[in-house]
Amino acid sequence: MTKLHCISLPTPFPVGPVNVYLAEGEPLTLIDTGPKTEATRAALSQELARLGHNLADLKQIILTHHHVDHLGLAGEIAAQSYAKIFAHPYNLPWLHDYASTRKHHAQFYRGFWKQNGVPQELIERMLYLGEALTQFRDSHLPVQPLPEGREIHFAGCDWSVYHTPGHAGGLICLWHAQSRTLISNDHILKNISSNPILEPPMSGEATRPQRLRDYLREMNRMAELNPQIAYTGHGEAVRNVRELVARRVAFHHRRADAILSALGARTMSLWELTQELFPALTNDADFFLAISEVQGHLDLLQNDQRIVETFHGEKVLWKRPT
Repeated sequence: MTKLHCISLPTPFPVGPVNVYLAEGEPLTLIDTGPKTEATRAALSQELARLGHNLADLKQIILTHHHVDHLGLAGEIAAQSYAKIFAHPYNLPWLHDYASTRKHHAQFYRGFWKQNGVPQELIERMLYLGEALTQFRDSHLPVQPLPEGREIHFAGCDWSVYHTPGHAGGLICLWHAQSRTLISNDHILKNISSNPILEPPMSGEATRPQRLRDYLREMNRMAELNPQIAYTGHGEAVRNVRELVARRVAFHHRRADAILSALGARTMSLWELTQELFPALTNDADFFLAISEVQGHLDLLQNDQRIVETFHGEKVLWKRPT
């Protein structure tokens, strides 16, 4: 895929650099943009210049999901280039009205974490962390929807859009069947398992999505395509997709077994189980990710009828069925 260039950009986040992709040809396309920082902006401009382009040349921006390390520069790039921006419809609330959407998520997290035993001081710190991400992106982006089933043209060919929720509810992968090339961004990463981020119910839904179950299902669906290569959102490309997915699925089932073992004959909260599984955590962002992951495994265990949800007042607790 000679017209597709991976550009690694610095971020201020623990995950490290983010990969964006320049697709040459008409329309000149950028897939993801990196966060809105001076270092990222300078690195992107430098890499585009090395390839014979500048920001104003871009005609199309495809956003794989709404996380700030992937879309922060989209607004200012579009303002310079008049490029059209595309993203899955599930991302539109984040892109059209970031402030209101973040507030809605914060209200959900506050209630969910409190109900699941997370200490109030940590709740406030994690909510502040989410608010601090605002500086790395624009509050409103003029975006056109890019749903599953749609094809979009870049790098000289048509690509199929796959909606692959898990790490994020609006995450997409892009697939070129003839070359068996997958742009998997954060859905399939070589060296780490993508965290299934806890999210509130979708608009019109009564229950929150179970993102780890989504993630495992969609990883298997992408593996069934049998990609020759998957271009990732962080780190190196993956060439053994089926083997990697099989290992990831097995890992998550082993983690679910470990949580069941930790539970034993006790009745425990999500927070108590998170502490038991990850006793060394000190970073607020890591607490957020760990709570999301443990809840994902509790969803797996509950769906398999290996644990049941119970309540002590308003507090949610988990135990093995009697």
